[in-house]
Formats: sequence, C-alpha cells, structure tokens
Amino acid sequence: MHRAVAGRAGNRPVRYRIVVRGELRASAAGPLEGMPVRSEGGFSVITGEIIDQSQLHGILGWLGERGIEIVSLAPAEGCAETEDLAGG
Repeated sequence: MHRAVAGRAGNRPVRYRIVVRGELRASAAGPLEGMPVRSEGGFSVITGEIIDQSQLHGILGWLGERGIEIVSLAPAEGCAETEDLAGG
C-alpha cells in the first residue's frame, strides 16, 4: 500500500489532517493562514495541502512554539468528516 507523504511525490502537495488539543480560532495566522480549522469538544482539526517536509516542519514548529499539543498528524486521504475529532 502506497501512502503519499509531503515531498516524496515530485513535490506534489499532500493534504494533511492535524489534530491539536484546544480550540483554535478559525482565523489563525502564521503558517495556518488559509487552512480550514474545525473545533469541537476541546480539539481542533486543521486540514490543508502541504507542499514539502519543510512546510510541514514549519507548521509543527509554529504549533509547538505556542505550546499547542499535537494529538495526531496524518495524510488526510481516507479521513472521514464524521470521524471523531481526536482521530478515533
């Protein structure tokens, strides 16, 4: 089974789903600008296309610098919208 990972498919963007603890504002700035953020039940789901590993690490670093706990990170293919926000 082949899974797309940012930076491995000829720099083709990969859609990621990042779940964090806490409810982020949909208008988050920085590297999340323009990415949809859905918050519910103490978690937020950020989805968006990430071009390469550098951009992914930039987003993760930005979240970490703000003390935002990352609960899960995965390519978004196959992630159902009705899935539990915490990834369950």
